[in-house]
Amino acid sequence: MLKEITTFIESQTDGLIRDTNLFAGHRPDDKINACDVILETAGGTTFFHWAKRADLVIQVLSRAKTYFKARARAWKIYDAIYREHTAPDALGTVHPSAGWRLPLAAAEGSKTHEIMIIEPLATPQFARQDEKLRYEFSTNYIFKMVKL
Repeated sequence: MLKEITTFIESQTDGLIRDTNLFAGHRPDDKINACDVILETAGGTTFFHWAKRADLVIQVLSRAKTYFKARARAWKIYDAIYREHTAPDALGTVHPSAGWRLPLAAAEGSKTHEIMIIEPLATPQFARQDEKLRYEFSTNYIFKMVKL
């Protein structure tokens, strides 16, 4: 499911390309300064009475050479998958992300999972500077999912 979530994030953002500057599970090359990685992290919830339901906690780590470029990368993903994915309703409200079916490229009858709701645990936060003095921001999301 991590690859499907990464592809979903790629589809919602302009300029992020999977396996180029957006990665699933790990960063394959430490030489890439500006990139994002989508990780599975501890936590989440399963539901005894609804075995097809699981809430996955997904971490997005955004890295760049400067603080503000790393911050901008993290906010770009946050905005794309949580705040700016739909047009405003009649009252001007943009609703949080919900109802995405994965994998995106599959025919409707072949989709296997639905993201019922994407819920960030917080806005993007500065995490650290790595050993090469690149800045990293972290954002954790709960992907409330159901297997179709």
